[in-house]
Amino acid sequence: MKKKIILTTLLLNLLIAKGFAASTFVVKNIDIEGLQRISADTVYNYLPVKRGQTLRPEKTAAIIDALYQTGFFEHISLSRDGNTLIINVIERPTIGQLKITGNSAIPTDKLTPVLKSVDIAEGRTYNRAMLDKIKQALLNQYYELGRYNARVDVTVTPESRNRVLVRIAISEGLVAKVRHINIIGNHAFSQKTLDKQLDLTTPSLVAFFTQTDRYTQDKLDSSLEKLHNYYLDRGYVRFTIKSSQAEVTPDRKSVYLTISIDEGAVYKISGFSLLGDTILPRDQMLKMISIKQGDVFSRAAIISSEKAMNDALGDKGYIAATINIDPKINDASRQVYVTFNVRPGKRAYVRHINFIQNSKTNDVVLRRDITQMESAVVSTKKLDESKHKLKLEPYVKDVDMNIAPIPGHDDLVDVNYNVTEQSAAEATFSLGYSQIDHVIVGAGFNQKNFLGTGKTLGVNASTSRFQSFYGVSYTDPYYTQDGISRTIGFSVSKFNPGAANITSSYSTNEYDANVSYGIPLGQEEGVFNTVQLGYGLQNTMVNLNSNLGLVSNQVLNFNNQFGHHFQQLDLLAGYSRDSRDKAIFPTMGAVQSVNFNVFVPAGVGSLKYYTAAYDGKWFHPIVGNFIATARGDAAYGSSFQGGAANYPFFKNYYAGGFDTVQGYLGNSLGPMDSTGSSTGGNLMAIGSVGIIFPNPIPDTLRTTVFMDAGNVYETFNNRPLGGTASGPIRMSYGVEADWLTPLGMMIDLSLATPLHPRAGDRREPFQFSLGANFG
Repeated sequence: MKKKIILTTLLLNLLIAKGFAASTFVVKNIDIEGLQRISADTVYNYLPVKRGQTLRPEKTAAIIDALYQTGFFEHISLSRDGNTLIINVIERPTIGQLKITGNSAIPTDKLTPVLKSVDIAEGRTYNRAMLDKIKQALLNQYYELGRYNARVDVTVTPESRNRVLVRIAISEGLVAKVRHINIIGNHAFSQKTLDKQLDLTTPSLVAFFTQTDRYTQDKLDSSLEKLHNYYLDRGYVRFTIKSSQAEVTPDRKSVYLTISIDEGAVYKISGFSLLGDTILPRDQMLKMISIKQGDVFSRAAIISSEKAMNDALGDKGYIAATINIDPKINDASRQVYVTFNVRPGKRAYVRHINFIQNSKTNDVVLRRDITQMESAVVSTKKLDESKHKLKLEPYVKDVDMNIAPIPGHDDLVDVNYNVTEQSAAEATFSLGYSQIDHVIVGAGFNQKNFLGTGKTLGVNASTSRFQSFYGVSYTDPYYTQDGISRTIGFSVSKFNPGAANITSSYSTNEYDANVSYGIPLGQEEGVFNTVQLGYGLQNTMVNLNSNLGLVSNQVLNFNNQFGHHFQQLDLLAGYSRDSRDKAIFPTMGAVQSVNFNVFVPAGVGSLKYYTAAYDGKWFHPIVGNFIATARGDAAYGSSFQGGAANYPFFKNYYAGGFDTVQGYLGNSLGPMDSTGSSTGGNLMAIGSVGIIFPNPIPDTLRTTVFMDAGNVYETFNNRPLGGTASGPIRMSYGVEADWLTPLGMMIDLSLATPLHPRAGDRREPFQFSLGANFG
């Protein structure tokens, strides 16, 4: 309809032009009337007739057409006053304001270039004929995201000075879901098998979290690529995807996907050859090729071989090496002969190693983690290892690395590490409440990157009705140039277990001072091993309840034998192993530690005992973005003087609550003493398994379903003293959410239910903690 109106207007103008110019005349002057924004000189530049030229009747149509082609005018007419040509115009308005509302899936800064591509932007000339193009351009963006029921409404409001306000109201709608996938032409593999290779799925419980049932063009493209690679890895060299169709339902909420394929036949490897300058011994390079004659052709095996050779050359400095793969396909015999042609290029050296965006951390601190040296041959292995070490630092959130060639020098490169820093200072606040503990408050300040030196200064305190702790610690991760760390700590703690309905027999005051050293061992690839050695001094005062009727036989027996004031020298030895891919929200790897402590008299008291403890956490990717996780904690303590029966009760282990068996009241599990209260034990065994499941904001939120199990035990017979045994292992299951907020605050929430609890077990289903980072 709009095209007809424009055409009619143009014809009328042409008829008017012919009417006024029935005779030829010489143009002595040209007047342009109706201009507002556009200058007369601009119009003169577009006119096909100039002053002094003869204007013939057939030329008038060319004048109107030339001016319409500029896109500046909505109406044009010609008239004549003697030898003066008069051009009357009505300018099209300009877009004074452009407002987009209702969009969230696609931000405005992504939509603006789309509108500019159809000449819609503030300051540009507005053309009514562009309305349909505006709508379609924006709808196309949403169709690519699978939002087929998106709607775009455009309203135009006149403003002063021949301007208009263009409002674009967007209703994004929902992403269409894949209701059915049909693969046609498959014979070698079942539909079910092929469905598993796709990034698109039909609705299911898993898809509810992964959102793989939501259709987008990108997901379809990646699915087709994976399907193609699946067949190529199984010998189907001539596999083709004949067509793929996404049929949208009338309500535009669902998609039916049909993929038509031609599998072809299975091809095998007839042989391979290695050509070019291999640099490394030829036999060594041949061992990196994982295909052999008679194997079914596999694209993955060929690419793996190429990568292995590239990595080996890159480790020797040949980072520009290329390995050309030339497969010769014999369709008659259904065989493929593969040629690997090595072109090593020049050996490269590192000119400079640069750190970018590290505003809080001193350059020298980051450089300590770099195993690649400047002026040395480039080693891709060392570069990747350095990146991994940086990512494990508590003050580094993420690291990107790039290698930049030096213009004019084909054997020199710069290595740039783009460091995204964590908040260096962490102020934490934790809050909890239960009927037993009442309010539990904790606070701390841990400067993980003190003055940008990479050293850690920590001041922590926590208090509740049953326990108070105040401590200061200082860690220098590079106490020596060899990377030996040193930690110095001082703490004061008060423990009143009776306030938590554990045992009312005693309370303790303890003062600690300790020094420990971390010694790095020879590194495995991607794994960091450290030995800890240290010593400390403990001064412990055990205070019996003034009401002796509340003091258990276990505590009285120990007090009568050893007294109540102990000064101990603590000798520490430990080992830790960290293979995680990153410190924050790891997706694979593990962190484990084993610690041994021996306590000997250092003054008053004569206690001689030891403890051994292990803890570990594992992460392993499974299907999709799901990650399996597990945790294990075990600890044991005993005395050199009479075994477990003489192990100090105030060093017992406890279980229940966060990081042990969730869903049970903290410290409430284990054996009972003669007063019927929980007393802990000298043996602890805790285990947990879980699945980290995907969520829409995986970089800041980690969600886990888990099952915990464990308990604490006394390894000596507690019954003669009136106590009880621990009973069976306690278990629980639940869900945990750990959220790193935009302000740097970590919020941990846990909702757990005990599994087959015993009579007398104390439950605490909901637990949470809050933390805030300032840096």
